[in-house]
Amino acid sequence: MSTAVVGRLYESALPLAASQKRSTDLRRVRNLIAERAEELARLTGLPVAEALVSQVLPLADACRFLETQADRILAPQRLPASGRPFWMRDVEIEVRREPFGTVLVIAPSNNHLFLPAVHTLQALVAGNSVMWKPGRGGQPAAEAFAKILDTDRLQVLDENIETADLGADLVVFTGSAETGEKVLSQLADSVTPAVMELSGHDAVFVREDADLDLVVRAIEFGTKLGKGEVCMRPRRVFVHKSVAGELQQRLGGIEVNSVGSDDEALELAAKNPFALGASVFGREPGTTVLARRVRAGAVTVNDLIVPTADPRFPFGGRGRSGFGVTRGAEGLLAMTQIKAIAVRRGRARPHLNVAGANDAELFASYIRAAHGGTLGERWRGLVNFIQAAMRRRKS
Repeated sequence: MSTAVVGRLYESALPLAASQKRSTDLRRVRNLIAERAEELARLTGLPVAEALVSQVLPLADACRFLETQADRILAPQRLPASGRPFWMRDVEIEVRREPFGTVLVIAPSNNHLFLPAVHTLQALVAGNSVMWKPGRGGQPAAEAFAKILDTDRLQVLDENIETADLGADLVVFTGSAETGEKVLSQLADSVTPAVMELSGHDAVFVREDADLDLVVRAIEFGTKLGKGEVCMRPRRVFVHKSVAGELQQRLGGIEVNSVGSDDEALELAAKNPFALGASVFGREPGTTVLARRVRAGAVTVNDLIVPTADPRFPFGGRGRSGFGVTRGAEGLLAMTQIKAIAVRRGRARPHLNVAGANDAELFASYIRAAHGGTLGERWRGLVNFIQAAMRRRKS
């Protein structure tokens, strides 16, 4: 076997070996999360039962998602021949995903484990090193999870550090819009890219055919979850006027905006600059139609907050609620940079030749042949192209 063939086989085996190790490591981490579930839950500062469901369980699910899906998501993609421009018929393009280098994960004070741990896992799986800066009170949880990961590619920083300018190649920030502005200003001089998950001011849309019992239970749950400090906590309610009075009585101190239509509700909601999450309550298909029109990064239908814990769910805000995405396949890809590689086969390189007198006619006729609006235009363009090509060859 030739040296070249051996080399190609070795190179193809490297990703496979890395893939197998990654899967094994993630399985070990997931098993340790299960083994130390109660310990991790206590370190969140939440009631243990709530923390197990809202922090530890979705973290283990996220780990399993990466264990089974990361290789497929991160695999190099060779673009198919279909769709390739004819004049680049001998060019092959490969799109690769490469790590940024070092990712700084800045955690919020209201979520000590789940959010920063998932961001850290995704950054590590993508091949980065990570600096985890815990939020206020989050140091114990960060250090406990770092012990589970047991990798020298993760450094837990002091939670009292107040700057994001630590030389990272990517910053993933979760916190208030005000603090996010300061972080972005610190990163501006170095043009460091960032994913910003900022404040929410989430809206609840209650249509006239909604189950009000469900609405009341969901809103009460959302206002109490995580000591009432969850970023997706419902803060605005837009309810159809036909049921507004009854819902106002049942919700007590929560302000309810009475509206006459979905259009009015959307218009009022759009006046708020924050657009992190929203919920829509009512019967199908009207709820889904409305959900698709809502300006928010994450919308739940006939539920509130919890469905976004699905590890496949990409999460990110709009407007003052930030930009970029975390979690899901999209969140994993956000921890990488794209490298596109074009390989030219064959020997033809006509673009390297000095432009001739007939080249403008040649190029214009090719464009008409390839993109003309009618069959006749394309046919005339093809005829002109062939004639121009023949004249070019003779000259």
